Amino acid sequence: MTFEVRAPGEEELAAFFSVNSVAFGRQLNPERVEGGMRCAERERLLGAFEGGRCIGSAGAFRFELSVPGGSLPCAGVTWVGVLPTDRRRGVLTALMTEQLRRVRAWGEPIAALWASEAPIYGRFGYGLATEHFDEVRLERVHGRLRGHPAARGKARLVTRDEALAAWPAVWATVRGQRAGLHTRSAAWWEERVVPADEREDPGWSRDFLVSLEDGGVTTGYVRYRVRAEWTNGLPAGEVAVSELVGIDGGSEAALWEYVLGVDLVERVTASRRPLDDALLHLLEDPRRALRRPSDALFCRVLDPAAALEGRRYAIEGRMVLELTDEFGGYAAGRFVLEAGPAGGRCRPTGESADLALGAEELGSLLFGQVSALALWRAGRVEGGEGAVRAADAMFRWRPEPWAPEVW
Repeated sequence: MTFEVRAPGEEELAAFFSVNSVAFGRQLNPERVEGGMRCAERERLLGAFEGGRCIGSAGAFRFELSVPGGSLPCAGVTWVGVLPTDRRRGVLTALMTEQLRRVRAWGEPIAALWASEAPIYGRFGYGLATEHFDEVRLERVHGRLRGHPAARGKARLVTRDEALAAWPAVWATVRGQRAGLHTRSAAWWEERVVPADEREDPGWSRDFLVSLEDGGVTTGYVRYRVRAEWTNGLPAGEVAVSELVGIDGGSEAALWEYVLGVDLVERVTASRRPLDDALLHLLEDPRRALRRPSDALFCRVLDPAAALEGRRYAIEGRMVLELTDEFGGYAAGRFVLEAGPAGGRCRPTGESADLALGAEELGSLLFGQVSALALWRAGRVEGGEGAVRAADAMFRWRPEPWAPEVW
């Protein structure tokens, strides 16, 4: 290895972001450097440098990520890329090695990421933790909804400043209900969610910002764009929902009623929706909603005791887990977990193991969506069927986890 892995200097930030842009087939936007650094910390960036040239990049946001019944400090891994001229040289492995070492030193028990290619990160101990509908597509003519007894409130188009003032409280409430949502700083809201200078796509409007208000309280919001199109004198446009969040089923129903009532469009699409999206049960004809499932968050556990104690469990139980970790050994060991709906305790033990699994599988189980029984049937968890079923009953959690935003 002739390159070194280290944090970029201030004067090297443009080169760092340029590597990531090239790796993803884009041109570097200088504004992206400034905006990105409002949400990140330079000491949490890593570059691979050779002869003064940056050839690889990796970053890690600092935030908390909701888990079943709780929240954990998390490294939000991002900006991972290697120049196409320097592939197959161990650059990515070197970056991942140093990044995981640093995350553990920072005291963050988990790291999480969105994978550009699903097979990449398993070898570094990341397990597929959540899935979602990457897109839901519905022809508006089939968007007739059932009535919801708790639907209430009035939708109102709001300014950016109004959105920035009211929406974070809604997001925080939903974070307390579902696993998979990260904390958003003020800078994050301003740069990534409701930016002042949003990206323009040819043919599409800028974002429409809508709050749902009930008795002076914001109970939900939706951010969407419209593509205007006409065919033979008839409207054939599209509403594209970027984010629709409500504090309960009634507010979600009211927001969907608003979206499906937007005039002069033929179809509605929504990105990154939860598998238990209320829309599918609100529609009179849910078969008409075309859904494309996809992987979402991948999770890497670096401190098993802290990670397992940071969440709650569906039922009371006790089990001994034998954990292996072939990349760094951070999650390796034998632990006894005693846990239930009120929380849990996890500590090292010398007792005989009930189940044996790797760091990748532990990351998959942490958010309560992936089935221990399914992993066992796939040969990825070892143990007796009774212990596996007990683990499945403990770890599964509802509502489904949901990660509405790629970082």
